[in-house]
Amino acid sequence: MSHPGRVVLSHEPGTYSGEWDPDRLAQVISNLVGNALHHGASHTPVEVALHQEDSTLVLTVHNQGAPIPEALLPHVFDPFRGSGGGSRQGLGLGLYIVQQILQAHGGSISVDSRADSGTTFTVRLPRGSPPA
Repeated sequence: MSHPGRVVLSHEPGTYSGEWDPDRLAQVISNLVGNALHHGASHTPVEVALHQEDSTLVLTVHNQGAPIPEALLPHVFDPFRGSGGGSRQGLGLGLYIVQQILQAHGGSISVDSRADSGTTFTVRLPRGSPPA
């Protein structure tokens, strides 16, 4: 709401249902979109896309702007890991919590960040019950 017109949603046709905690998944999406809006170039859209790969749902959140520094990429999901300065600040617990929520659902998250193509967080979430 605070960034009208900046978030672009898309999805392929299909049924997007599964056995998940909707409040926790809302937290995942809110965190990823919020980070993309905050860290992305302010004049570019944040693209949120959903599609299916067999029995897995794949959500991507993409933004343009300065990439996550290469040295930070392996640690971006670590708790309390700062950005080492620069404009990418505030990486504390948010991405760690996102990762933990997704793992509790049997899912995963990865990131790709490059100067020429922007930053994309990819969530993979199985439809079935999470592991016991």
